[in-house]
Parts: sequence; C-alpha cells; structure tokens
Amino acid sequence: MLPPPLDFDANEWFIILNIVLGYTLVLLLPRRYPRVVSILVVLFCVSIAIILDHSIATPPLDMYDINDQKKYELMDVITYLMYSPFAILSVYLFDKFNPRGLYFTAYVIAWSGFATLFEWLATLCRVFTYTEWHLLYSFSVYLVATVSEIGFFRLILRHFNKTRKTEMPTANQQ
Repeated sequence: MLPPPLDFDANEWFIILNIVLGYTLVLLLPRRYPRVVSILVVLFCVSIAIILDHSIATPPLDMYDINDQKKYELMDVITYLMYSPFAILSVYLFDKFNPRGLYFTAYVIAWSGFATLFEWLATLCRVFTYTEWHLLYSFSVYLVATVSEIGFFRLILRHFNKTRKTEMPTANQQ
C-alpha cells in the first residue's frame, strides 16, 4: 500500500485544485468526438507521464522528486491525473482549429510553453523538486509529448471513423 503524504500542504492542494478545475473545464466543452477517443487520449497521456517519471525521476538518474517523499506515495499516483485535462484540451483545440504548416509548429510550441509554465507553477508549490533537472529540459520533453499526443489522437480518430463507416451502412446502402 502506498503511504499518504507526510503533510497535506501546497503541493497536494495544487494537484487537487488542478484536477478539479481541469476535469470541470473538459466536461463543460461541447463534444467533438466520441468519448472513447478522449479516454484513449487520457490513457496515452498518463502512460507517457508515468514512463517519463519512472525513467528520469528514479535511480539511477534520479533527476527530480515528486511531492513530499523520495519514495513513491499515494499523491504521486494522483499527480498523473493532473496532466489529462491539458491533453484533452490540447487535442480538442487542435481538432477544432486544425492548424497546418507553420500554424501547427506555433501550436505545438505554444502548448509546450503552456505546459512548461504549468510545471513551473507546480515547482513553486513543490509538486516537483529538481535535483539534476532544469525547466528548459521540460520544454523539449513537452514538444515531443505534444506532437505524440496529437499524432496518437489523429491515428485513433482516423481508425474510429474508418471502423465506424465500414460497420454502419449509409443511407445509400440500405
């Protein structure tokens, strides 16, 4: 069983507040695509966060700590849910505005900047404590993560639409 936080302080409140506000925002958005697509994007985003954190935040690299303790705790698991609303909002706006060319590049840079700013706020609340990590590294990770999320979203949406068309007869086929 994972231990609870040592102290319930700024980092826990930051995480909980962001989860509540983020998911509320996502739930208020008009639906643009099936829920299953959103669920898969959330799972993809959480998976990326878990893989990266376990790769660079644990020994032998141990470049930063998450929350109060050096060892894994309950709030560390809950922290991963904090990223999902941003991923949903990112792909939602991508789907809505469909940026291409330089606009796509600007979109990815803007979202990576937003994510880096969000991480900076998280460090102020001690969600992350850097030992060997620097915020500039995060920006480059977010560039890759944002492009990966969008690519995954496009792949899943294309597959979903293709499967849906082959399974459901159109008015001309009936």
